[in-house]
Amino acid sequence: MIQNGRIGRVEHAVDLIRFPNTLSQNAEEIEARSRNCIFVGTMHNSPYFIDFGLLMNPHIFICGVTGSGKTYLMRSLMLKLWAVGGATLLVLDFTGEYYTFASFAGGATNDPKNADMLMEEMNNGIIYFGLKDIAPEQAKVRMAESIMGAIVKRMRTGRVGRRVFLLLDEAWKLLEGSVALETLLREGRKYGYGLVFSSQLLEDIDLAMLSNAATVFLFRLQNRRGLDRLAVNYGLADRHVAAIQSLAVGSCIAVQVLTTGKRSVCMIERVHGIEVEDIVCIVSGGPMRLEIGRRKFENCIRKNCGAEALGDTLSLNGSEGRIELARLISLLLRHCSGDAVLAAMRELAVDEGDIADAFAAALAAQVGANGV
Repeated sequence: MIQNGRIGRVEHAVDLIRFPNTLSQNAEEIEARSRNCIFVGTMHNSPYFIDFGLLMNPHIFICGVTGSGKTYLMRSLMLKLWAVGGATLLVLDFTGEYYTFASFAGGATNDPKNADMLMEEMNNGIIYFGLKDIAPEQAKVRMAESIMGAIVKRMRTGRVGRRVFLLLDEAWKLLEGSVALETLLREGRKYGYGLVFSSQLLEDIDLAMLSNAATVFLFRLQNRRGLDRLAVNYGLADRHVAAIQSLAVGSCIAVQVLTTGKRSVCMIERVHGIEVEDIVCIVSGGPMRLEIGRRKFENCIRKNCGAEALGDTLSLNGSEGRIELARLISLLLRHCSGDAVLAAMRELAVDEGDIADAFAAALAAQVGANGV
């Protein structure tokens, strides 16, 4: 359910995620497989997934220069891990960059000072800690350290029945040397905890820390010294290092370390984010509340009642994002026959009883307006 612009049910978020239909597999096949894996993008017209069951650990590192697609992938993984992967997301946000995404999922209202309490009540969802307004910088770091300590404490209880991911943007560097961060990297796999973190510069990353990430997404990078360090660490060939320096926006090299110890290196030609549709919410005077993806709603009205009817109808979708059923039917009747309106309502899966009541109310309003 969407309430005040937020998704209240994971299942509803999954329904809203649109998978690409330009691949060799059809969208249904991709979606079915993605229930157990995280779809990242395409390589040679085939899908690329993260399958955590095959990996040495669940940690993910993303690196790339500004504008290369790094943040786009971070945001995409944030919602996919939650909505498709069924994970709990802990978002430690130093800059406020992820507030909108977390708010969309209903997780952007948590006081960082309540970290201990929240860790005791972790459910499937997004727990967002906004640190942007904490000053001075030292106080922000202390608060982040406190939150990390609460996360590690909760991790070691081992009572969460699903994967948990901590998302840190580039400001993770403020936590460099953090005992809690090192503990999460070393022990996370054992408890089902993963870290998703990013950086613009490979040379900022300690090799010991980088070695603990089984999945690395490398967008365009220019510093050869940092790339050489990475090549040694992950056994990359010269052709991979050369390719990383000239990647197009949205393309990356994915390096994974499997449980067998083998390394997988793939070229992802295009990272696919997720498109979450706007919602059209149809309500009645009673308890009826029907949430429909805007694309489905528009296609249905256009097909059954015409483009002109659709244009007028969308004006009913006010600031609260709701359309009253009787008003909707009344407007549509100005453009097309009752049979066409009935067909549209049935296609949108409106209950027959609600349709009958709304038709009666709409017709009564028309009679009253005509003074009969």
